[in-house]
Amino acid sequence: MKKEKEILVIAGEASGDLHGSNLMAAMKAFSPYPLKFTGIGGEKMGRQGLDSLFDIALLSVVGLTEVITELRHIIRAYNIIKNRLRQKRPDLVILIDYPGFNLRVARIAHGLGIPVMYYICPQVWAWRRGRSRLLARYCNSCAVILPFEEAFLRERGVNARFVGHPLLSIVKAQRSRRAFLKDLGLKENAKTIGLLPGSRRGEIKRHLPIMIETARLLKERLKDVQFLMPLSPGTDPRWFHPYPGDLLMGLGIRLIKGKNYDAMAACDCLLLASGTVTLEASILEVPHVVIYKVSQLTYLLGRCVVRVPFIALSNLVAGKEVAREFIQGAARPAILSETISGLVVDREIQARIKAELRGIKEALGGPGAPERAAQMALELL
Repeated sequence: MKKEKEILVIAGEASGDLHGSNLMAAMKAFSPYPLKFTGIGGEKMGRQGLDSLFDIALLSVVGLTEVITELRHIIRAYNIIKNRLRQKRPDLVILIDYPGFNLRVARIAHGLGIPVMYYICPQVWAWRRGRSRLLARYCNSCAVILPFEEAFLRERGVNARFVGHPLLSIVKAQRSRRAFLKDLGLKENAKTIGLLPGSRRGEIKRHLPIMIETARLLKERLKDVQFLMPLSPGTDPRWFHPYPGDLLMGLGIRLIKGKNYDAMAACDCLLLASGTVTLEASILEVPHVVIYKVSQLTYLLGRCVVRVPFIALSNLVAGKEVAREFIQGAARPAILSETISGLVVDREIQARIKAELRGIKEALGGPGAPERAAQMALELL
């Protein structure tokens, strides 16, 4: 029997846990060796056999000031991984997104002579372009998921390969709009708006009040409107504490858990916090409006270093503003409700946006990204 290979895999948040689990499954299917997975991941990676060395929930933060408040957890996790690398010397390290942490891990692994693959690379095309030098120096290969990333990184000496976006293998509605809304006791012909405030506690705290007030104004603007709020995996109901269920129900907001893509596909428009969800909306071909708020310090610092014209990934792939963006103080319920109501009542605008979303979906490549990334990883063993 061939010797078991140990793979250390690190994901720092819920989306990384999802993509990591699919990558692990593909690696197990293709590997000629028995594989043992250790590192940091969540419930999904655990179901694929990951021996997780740290609680992923303690690492899922965004923004400078937010990271500072949780720094003790990040330092503790880093020390655990560093000691594991030195003591166990795994056969391969796979890093998934989470660049502030993972690039430091790459440096340690490289110094120990352990091969490193980065899956879902840092967005160096947007900011901190100097990180591309770290990818070139410390990573044996990088599996990239956006169509423009391969050329950008290869020009900077990174061994990058476009594998397609992993969401294309995941994002699909299982039920029709009619069947899904009927099961919820909702109207098929009512204007249906999705509200997605984010997956992190801080995001929900900042975005939920804006979305609730926007929903209230939309009820005044539109005769027949209803709202769905799909909850991201790992969302703690206590994060909604200031907004009890009776308030949400009074506005016609239905919380949805476990059927997010069915819920999103059933909507005429989505109001969502910027993130991977903009690509999910594009794959489902649902028009969306994007908001995002961070602390004022994080925003001011970000303006100095971010080098892209849009924050929504859907717009970056399209190369233009397909989805309207409202950032920081511009994310006001009055303008959001006006924008959304105008979009959902104008069929011509809806048809044009849906056609542009199909173009974004096609640019993301075909299904099979986890399998292609798995083959890249196995080449390093």
